[in-house]
Order: sequence, then structure tokens, then C-alpha cells
Amino acid sequence: MSILRKKVFISYRREDTGPAAGRVYDRLSRILSKSNVFFDVSTIGGGENFEATIVERSLGAMRHSYSLAKNGCNRCSRPAKLASDYVRAELRAALARPILVLPVLVGGAEMPKAEQLPEDVKTITTKNALPLRHESFDDDTEHILATLFGVSAKERPWEDKGTIWSKIAYGIGGAIVSSILMLIAALAHYWILARPLSDSITGPVTTLILIAALICGIWIGLNYEARKRALR
Repeated sequence: MSILRKKVFISYRREDTGPAAGRVYDRLSRILSKSNVFFDVSTIGGGENFEATIVERSLGAMRHSYSLAKNGCNRCSRPAKLASDYVRAELRAALARPILVLPVLVGGAEMPKAEQLPEDVKTITTKNALPLRHESFDDDTEHILATLFGVSAKERPWEDKGTIWSKIAYGIGGAIVSSILMLIAALAHYWILARPLSDSITGPVTTLILIAALICGIWIGLNYEARKRALR
């Protein structure tokens, strides 16, 4: 499965791992787009069923990231109501599904022991966790990304920018397609009104539209090249 088709659900506590989770979110959003990264409980709209929304979006996640700090297990171990402990609810929903659940230990955190957690989330302790430390944030993030995307840290497909010749070829292709579409539009205009397009909108305006179409075509070609490369 390509990188662009993956979805990530980041579960964290604002007061505990908010800054670190935010930095990871920014990195993931640049690779996957924001629509593919569920980050905050605030994105659940008013009136929505909290647990149903968590389940639905966890089901849609191809990869699931779970962030845990030094005191991350404390509230999960309390007999809290679902609505008052959304991290436990998110974790329970993720563990119940056939998706990757990746514990991320922030700032020197340690994985709690199974007996410290309630029955519904204790299987998190069987998952291999990765560290996320301030002093090695970039390297740790690269390892997290590699695990989420199922590649080795050395591959780093998210850094593949393609070749200049590939970009030129797709840019030219996009310009050609836009020119053909403009020609078809001009011929249709002539066939319907029996006069050139330039007679209807003046020559300078026609030239500006053609230039805009060429630029738009090049932009579309480059974007298509980037998406095709990411889908490999």
C-alpha cells in the first residue's frame, strides 16, 4: 500500500505529551496531508457520539500511533468513565482492531507493566514501543515514520523528490494537455458562433487565458508526478 493511502490516528494527552504530539503531527501532515491524520479530540464535532466516532476513525486508520509519557498509564488505570478518559477509549478501540498500534514513549517514559493497566487496554504492553526524545527528536521521528509506513529507516520514501527530468516531462505533458483542451474550446466556440474566440473576448484576453491554462497544466502535471511517485 502506498504512503499516501495510509491514515494515522494519534492518541495523546494534551497536558502530558501535547508539544511532542504536535510536532509529530506536523511531520506526518506534510507527508500524508492533514485529512489523513486524526490528531485531536477537538476534531469531533458537537453532538457526535464520542465512542462511535473514535471507533469509526480508528477503523479507517491504516496505521495507528499511540503516544505515552511518563505518567501516561496513571489515568488509564483508574476506573474512569469513557467520556472522561478519551485516551483509554481510543486505545481500547484501536486494540480491538487489526491495525498497527504503535506505543511512543515520550521524554524517557517507560512502558507500564500489564498488571498496572485495566483489562481492556493491558495488551498495549505486548506492543514494541519506540522512544521519542527531545535530544534526538529527528532521528526518533524517522524511526517512527519508517515503522508506520512499513519500510526501513534507510529507505525514507517520503523524502523521494523525483528527478528533474521526470518533473520536466510531466510539466510539459500537462502543458500539452491544457493546450489541447484550449484548442478544443476554441474550435467549439468557432463552430457554435462562427467566429474566432479572440473576436469575442479580444486578443490580449485570449493570450492571458492561454498563458494561465499553460501554467495550470504544468502545475497539474507536476502534482500528478508527485502523486504517482508516492503511490509506487
